[in-house]
Amino acid sequence: MIAIIIHLKQTKRWLPLNKICWERKKMRALNKMFMLDLISGQLKQLLQAVQLDDTLCLEIRENYINIYYRGGNLLRVKQKVNTYDYHFDFNYCIHKEYPSKYVSILRKNKSISDWVNSIPYIKAEMDLWFHESKNTLEREYQQVILRDNNNSSISGDTDYFIADIEYANSEYGSRFDLLGVKWLSNSAARKDNSSPVLATMELKYGDGVLSGSAGIRKHFADIDKFFSNESTREAIYKDTETMFNQKVELGLIQGTTKQIKINKETKPEFILLFANHKPVKTALLRELRQALLDNPDIENYADIKIAFSSCIGYGLYADNMMDINQYISNYQEEI
Repeated sequence: MIAIIIHLKQTKRWLPLNKICWERKKMRALNKMFMLDLISGQLKQLLQAVQLDDTLCLEIRENYINIYYRGGNLLRVKQKVNTYDYHFDFNYCIHKEYPSKYVSILRKNKSISDWVNSIPYIKAEMDLWFHESKNTLEREYQQVILRDNNNSSISGDTDYFIADIEYANSEYGSRFDLLGVKWLSNSAARKDNSSPVLATMELKYGDGVLSGSAGIRKHFADIDKFFSNESTREAIYKDTETMFNQKVELGLIQGTTKQIKINKETKPEFILLFANHKPVKTALLRELRQALLDNPDIENYADIKIAFSSCIGYGLYADNMMDINQYISNYQEEI
């Protein structure tokens, strides 16, 4: 057997080629060994646990994965040469009123089997932490949106799939609450795996986070900057395409078994999801208007949409996406 060796300058180590990460410096993707270990190797039981538990989701990072529960990071698994490092944030076991029930058990965990068997204990600790913190619903809603559109009985019928939640690319300074693809659910579109369009999404829970450093105006400025820059735009396209295709390979997306190629000829969508917005409040209208004024060229780079639910639910449909200018006009009349 011939082993091809490549020197990693940054780490000053020599590794076989099949253990090297993807060529681009920063990319959300798993290498071949990591994928094989999830599908049929030492991490198989973890992937199966996620596949069989609708409250969990597996998100791909740069050669590590996060397992999310209710929007919180239940377990991080990071590749370390021929093995893996398992990390749980023990801050979830620090409670205001009640002592932790399972922290002593969790601290003894070493193997992946230990961590998989401890998932019910981790959930119990996180449930109590979420109950006491009161401020975690936005991230929890992100995961519910992912579940409905990726891994539920309606997943094959919605028009969007989610490639990632809490997406961040530090190399280019880009981040989004949800990153996905618009892939219409009619039969003609689903037969064409080169028709999916990039869809970036921001979720706002309630009306207290519409302005400020993480408000609507900041998101519009970021979108204008990211998509007007070719390098940033290409990086987001590549990350989305790769994460989506690897999720398909891992059996984490229902409704398709196809690998996709994102359609770069169609403008990406920037979708705003407002959960539990109070209609009579004018702050949303003010922030949307000002965001458009501050970024007059933004619609040259992205189609901006406001998402509405299909009756009650979190499935995303093209027919329930309203153009931002139409939304402002309708909203103004109602106010």
